[in-house]
Amino acid sequence: MENFLADKVVVIIDDDPLCDAVLAEFLGYAGAKVIQTNSGEEGLDLVDQHEVTLIICGLNLLDIPAVPLIRQLHELTIQTPIIALTDTHDVNLIAAVMRAGVYDVILKPLTDVSALKALILEAVYPDMFTSSVDESDKLQEEWNHLMTYPEESFALLRNLQPPAHLKVAGCHVGYRQLNTSENNGLIIDIAELSEHEFGFYIFDAEWVGEYGAVAALLLRAFFNDLLKQQIAAQPDKLPALNSVLHDIQQLLKKSGLQAEYPLVIGYYNRLREHLLIVNNGLSCVIHHGQQHTLINKDNALGRYYHDISEEQRLVLNSGECEVWNGPRKLWLRFH
Repeated sequence: MENFLADKVVVIIDDDPLCDAVLAEFLGYAGAKVIQTNSGEEGLDLVDQHEVTLIICGLNLLDIPAVPLIRQLHELTIQTPIIALTDTHDVNLIAAVMRAGVYDVILKPLTDVSALKALILEAVYPDMFTSSVDESDKLQEEWNHLMTYPEESFALLRNLQPPAHLKVAGCHVGYRQLNTSENNGLIIDIAELSEHEFGFYIFDAEWVGEYGAVAALLLRAFFNDLLKQQIAAQPDKLPALNSVLHDIQQLLKKSGLQAEYPLVIGYYNRLREHLLIVNNGLSCVIHHGQQHTLINKDNALGRYYHDISEEQRLVLNSGECEVWNGPRKLWLRFH
């Protein structure tokens, strides 16, 4: 398979001359037509102008930050795999670009040519490497491991928590955990959906017990996409969070996780100044201006979930969400 990329177009968007030269030589030897640029803006134009088989994109470009660039590339050509190049071990950045749409992330320097070739082959020719039996066995093995060693799942979740302060969708967002050292605290994730929208959830995985950490990992993997699907289905309307909850409910059931899951999910649109929030099982108050709005608590998501959880809508340009369950408490602020 020396010419495994014959007649394929590969775009490299990166500003590391040495790494890019090595990569271009390898891809050219494999038969690819290689187009290179060190500009994110030019890279978007190239992908728009050509029938591209593979995109290899650096995460340290000067003109466009990594996550918006990956998101724009993914929207331009959703079927084209994107492999990210980076010299950082920043878990939060890697997690963010994975959620934005990259196929995989490889670390510089590119010293393992066989591993690079295997990754590119798998990305370009997925059918050659897909076996439903093998995939099912592998998933079951990983699933059993997570269920057997929940502390490993909690350790992974702690590493994947977003930064305590970040700028997302044009808003400054920060959060603070208020809990004892004897518990893991509430799980939070914040997902940028567009330049003016973000979604978030707050989940008490520790309260759930044996299924909590695995359920939290499932939420992290799917929440962003489920919310995006709702936005795409009705682009001129605010998303229906109850539909997102229903999809999460079905996901948990299909995974065999029969339990109750205390969960708050929210969506904020900066342009419309609307906060949507649904509370299933946690105590939640929104502080905005001089007002303090108690968010009604429905049953925890899970076996007793029903389709009439009350979605509450607030008009505000800044606020604080105070969420707690027993000794585990979290403050989320945005403006």
